[in-house]
Formats: sequence, C-alpha cells, structure tokens
Amino acid sequence: MKCLGHVYVKATFYNAVDYVQYLEGKLKLDDVRKAEVEALIDTGATFPALPREIITELALPSLGEHPAETAEGAGRVELAANAIIRIEDRIAQSPIMIRPKGTTPLIGVVALEQMGYKVDPITGKLIKGLPLTV
Repeated sequence: MKCLGHVYVKATFYNAVDYVQYLEGKLKLDDVRKAEVEALIDTGATFPALPREIITELALPSLGEHPAETAEGAGRVELAANAIIRIEDRIAQSPIMIRPKGTTPLIGVVALEQMGYKVDPITGKLIKGLPLTV
C-alpha cells in the first residue's frame, strides 16, 4: 500500500523460539506467539522495529541497549531477541529494535534483503527478487 510516498506492508512477526518449535513439530502454528501489523518499509533502518507493547505480546526478551546511529544522530537503542518476520510467502530472521509504545512498526533493510525484496518508489510496492533465505 502507498501513502504519501511511504510504503506499508502487512507483516507477521513471530516469536523465533516458538517458530522453531513449530518447525520441529512441537507446536502448532496457531500456538506460535505472533503479531500481524501494518509496517512501514524503512530503507534507512538496519533492523526491523516494533513498539514495546508488541515486543511484550511476542515475549521477546531484551538484549539491552547498544550504541547506534539513528535518524536523530548517535545514541543508544534497545534491541530484543530475534523474531521471524513474514511478508507474503517469504521469511526473515532478525533482532528487533524496541520503539516507544504506540509507534509504527518498521521493516529495515536486513529483513528486506533476506527476503529478496526491493522497494519500487514509483508504485509504492515491493518487488520480489531472489531471497537470501527460504
């Protein structure tokens, strides 16, 4: 979906530990903790980012604060453990940046590259290429 030059996609974030248990046949997919969101594609961001309430819903533990370069300049960001991110039929795995409550979920370049997506700024859509992961 395109909105004022911004590209948004429907994405599902899964608790990575639960997802591995699903792959091993120990959990049903319906039992994997997940959050379905409308996420902003942010090609200036390295990692995906979720508001704190979704991090809590997914039960992703904090990995603490780490130095980072953000849109506001040098600072520190809090990272959560890896999540599995699904857009359409593709998945990626990445640590998740924790954002303040109520903020917009973001998909950064790490997840996009793993899934093989490129952004078409004219149409506001993702273009599928070859994924790095399957």
